[in-house]
Amino acid sequence: MIQQISDLIAFRNNIYLKFPKRRDAIMNLLDALSSYGHCSNSVVQLSKAGCYDRQYSSITDAISDGLKHVNWEVIMKLVYDAATKTEQKKINRFIMDCTSNPRPYAQKLADRTVTHLPNPAPGNKPICVGHQYSLLALLPNDTLINKKHWLVPLTVKRVSSQEKGNELGVQQVVKSIKELGLSDQLSLSIGDSLYGTEKCRITVSEQDNLIHLFRLNSKRNLYCSPQGQESSGQGRKKKEFGSMTLNDPKTHPKFDEEAETIWTSRRNKEYNVKIQCWRNMLLRGSRKFRSSQFPVNLIKICVFDQQGKMIFKRPMWLAVMGKYRDELSLIDCYQNYSNRYDIEHLFRFGKQKLLLDTYQTPDSENEENWWKLCLLAYMQLYLGKELSPLLPEAWEKYLPEFKSSELLDRSITTPSQTQRGFSKILEQIGTPAEPCVARGKPRGRMPGATMTKRDQKPVIFKHSKPPKKATEIIIPESGEVVDFSNPKKINELVNIVKSTLESLQFSTEEFVKKLEDSG
Repeated sequence: MIQQISDLIAFRNNIYLKFPKRRDAIMNLLDALSSYGHCSNSVVQLSKAGCYDRQYSSITDAISDGLKHVNWEVIMKLVYDAATKTEQKKINRFIMDCTSNPRPYAQKLADRTVTHLPNPAPGNKPICVGHQYSLLALLPNDTLINKKHWLVPLTVKRVSSQEKGNELGVQQVVKSIKELGLSDQLSLSIGDSLYGTEKCRITVSEQDNLIHLFRLNSKRNLYCSPQGQESSGQGRKKKEFGSMTLNDPKTHPKFDEEAETIWTSRRNKEYNVKIQCWRNMLLRGSRKFRSSQFPVNLIKICVFDQQGKMIFKRPMWLAVMGKYRDELSLIDCYQNYSNRYDIEHLFRFGKQKLLLDTYQTPDSENEENWWKLCLLAYMQLYLGKELSPLLPEAWEKYLPEFKSSELLDRSITTPSQTQRGFSKILEQIGTPAEPCVARGKPRGRMPGATMTKRDQKPVIFKHSKPPKKATEIIIPESGEVVDFSNPKKINELVNIVKSTLESLQFSTEEFVKKLEDSG
């Protein structure tokens, strides 16, 4: 307990010194988020927290004038060192995913796009207008911590209208490995099916010590590697042999390895997990990326009940890519991908308890800094997970987790439970921020000063296909020689002539006669 308290105090002192400007107001705001965020419906209500001894107007000053000077790369290094200080040196496991920040009414906010947002209304499209953010988090190596769905948020970036979230997430992994000095250590990146595109695999293939674990769509085709097989005939040698369609069991060759494990649900029901593996399979490549040089291990996961019936409609398919992909066992791959869903807990907790998507501002930079500050508050809660007293609600006292024997040896609370008791931790350890000093009445704006009116920003729609060319270019100008040997172009030209004659109320026979007379 004493060691955890000293680690939290040291972390708070270190990040306090990394705030170049308005560090006292930022530290108060950080503590208010960590201890009072679950009691607030808006950002300005954080000023009512007991640890926030300033006026509510200093919240805007801390965000807009203080956070923009922070070096967040240095903060990420401090977060990583604090999270891995007491852990055994194992593989570094990174989880990446994207989430949305809806801003449908922020007409002055730049670079808004149409992004994904789950919509429970039947028949409605799961989309919204706003920004999308890509989050990279570190998965702890402690089993007890994983049971409470804790993660270590490292970096978050806004996905611009010119970028894709999955490609940005893989770039975050590569950049973080380089900045944290982990290039000589084995690392694992975990993502869903969007992180298995060709551009993502190109980025991963350039890293020697990176293993990439991602999910596969059941409609994809894979190809067997030509190792141990000979191609017949002359010409260029084949790069793959035999096609394997994931949703067609008739095309599946015999697997190379098999393993089984037990999965216990939240209701303490046990299920059998059967895992099969096909090694050195190939995904389709292109001229830009020769996928035959980067095979993957294909993994099939099926969950059965005690009667031998599958509890899910379809099996889950995973692909493991990287030079050291065989270092992971089949059970490790299954457990690592199962822990990927903890990032969904982080998104939900951040939006409900840390006001992650509540801050309203017309400046994109302030919005990005607010997201980073919220995740830094989550990191404070992570370091206090063994210090917070158990304060269950009246309806939580009878839950099995409060009667578990493991809590007697090592009490690890969930993020919500830690936030509930974090104010008592702050009373015990204090704050490095200096007390607020009254500075008199502010002068305000100078006489005659006027504020520049902001322009309205349009919503940017991403187009997956290039726009079609105008049909007017089909009609040649005088002196041009155009090749009309393409039947498609001839049909388009005929349709244009017919529509033009109809608009002029001119029959086709009269038009042909005019052409003959003029010729």
